[in-house]
Amino acid sequence: MVKIAILGGPGSGKTTLAQNLSALLHVPNHDLDTIGWTHGDDIMAHIKEAAAIANQPTWIAEGVHIIWTEPLFHHADYIVLLDISWPVAAWRVIRRHIVKSLRGTNPYPGMKSLWNFLKFTRGYYTDRISADATVAEAVRVYLLEHEGDIELPSAERLGVRLETGREAIPLTADFVRRYLEKYKKKVVIIKNNLNQKQFVEEVARHRV
Repeated sequence: MVKIAILGGPGSGKTTLAQNLSALLHVPNHDLDTIGWTHGDDIMAHIKEAAAIANQPTWIAEGVHIIWTEPLFHHADYIVLLDISWPVAAWRVIRRHIVKSLRGTNPYPGMKSLWNFLKFTRGYYTDRISADATVAEAVRVYLLEHEGDIELPSAERLGVRLETGREAIPLTADFVRRYLEKYKKKVVIIKNNLNQKQFVEEVARHRV
C-alpha cells in the first residue's frame, strides 16, 4: 500500500507521472483539479474530499494545490515535487495547447486563453517571495503557524488559512517549496527524467 501526493506547476508532468505510477502500481489516481471544477469556491467541500482521499488505504493524488490538500500531505508516504524551469514549462504548455486545439479537445482554445495561462505559469515559476516585502511578511507569519502544527489541523482551521493565503500570498514555486519544508523527510524533488526514473524504480521496489 502506498500513498503519493504529486505537486508541480503547469507543464511539470504531474499528470503523466501520476498516470504512469497508477498503472504500474495498480493504485487509484485522483486529479485534484476535478475537485476545483466540481466544487468551485466551496472551500469546505475541497477539504472534505481531500480528507476522504487521504483516508483511503492507497492512492495517488496530483495537482498544484496546497493548504486544502493538507490531509493528503499529512498521510502521504511520499510528497513528490516536480521542479522544472520556466522555459521548459512554457514549451510544454504551448505544445499541449496546440496539440489539444488540433484534436478539438482543448477546453480553453484560442490565443487569449493561452496567453493568460502563460502569464500565470511564468509567475508561478519565476516570482520570488522576497521581491515584495508585504508578501514576504505574510509568508513568514503564515509558515510560522503552519510549521508549528504537529497534528493535522481541523477542516475549519484549514478553511481559514486557505482564505488568508488566497488574499495575501500568490501561489508560486518559491512558496510551495517553503510550505513543504515541514514535510522534508518525505519530500522527493524531481528535476529531470533521471530523477523521475529513480523514484519510480524505488517505489516499485518497495512495493514488492
